[in-house]
Amino acid sequence: MSERFKRHHHIGQTVVPYTIDWSENRETMELSIDESLEVTVTAPMTATTADVEEVLESRQEWLLEKLYGLKEQEGPPYPKEYMSGEKLQYRGRQYPLEVVEADVSQPELSFDEQKFTLQTHRFEKGGDEVSIRRKRQAVVDWFIEQADQELPERATRFESRLGLEDVPVDVGEIDGRWGEYEDGTVRLNWRLVRAPVRIQDYVLVHELAHSVHDDHSDSFWNTVGALIPDYEERRRWLRVNGNTLSV
Repeated sequence: MSERFKRHHHIGQTVVPYTIDWSENRETMELSIDESLEVTVTAPMTATTADVEEVLESRQEWLLEKLYGLKEQEGPPYPKEYMSGEKLQYRGRQYPLEVVEADVSQPELSFDEQKFTLQTHRFEKGGDEVSIRRKRQAVVDWFIEQADQELPERATRFESRLGLEDVPVDVGEIDGRWGEYEDGTVRLNWRLVRAPVRIQDYVLVHELAHSVHDDHSDSFWNTVGALIPDYEERRRWLRVNGNTLSV
């Protein structure tokens, strides 16, 4: 059983309508934002509106990033069929894709700095659902492998400037985030390898800075700004263009 209650939270001149969903099954508070920009706070029955406001106050930066990000963000590109003539984005640039028949059991992607080549078996049908799924997986596998090679190497460029050494950097699937720092390890979304290098550097520095500062305090942003002076511009690029990094 739960009860819902609508209120407004103010962040400077920005008014954030939100709904409190009091639930008997909750022990902690959780914030969520859907595509309609509606904020929902799921709270335990024992929580007061003052408790909710305190949580919203502590998450103001997150709220603004989510709200403006959803509002500004471009939609994802049209679904690809992985046919010759399409383009794949890598390190912020678009490269043509050429699909060729080859003696391979499953699709294989390669890159020669000028174009991508996707080798497929001659019996692969161009546009059927199974073929598209197999070709997409080959593309995803290639980008994950590249990200696993490239992103950790870039981290070493910033570690010494933060007084760090040999910080583990894991690359993989992260839902809803570009990176995170937890238990001494930086974890990065593999899709970052498709973004411009300057954007990759911003996310790396952001997460590495969390090894020095737990929260997004002024000291944290001063640390990020010391290494990435235009971090606000790079952060906005991710909000607006993040969906274009999907495969």
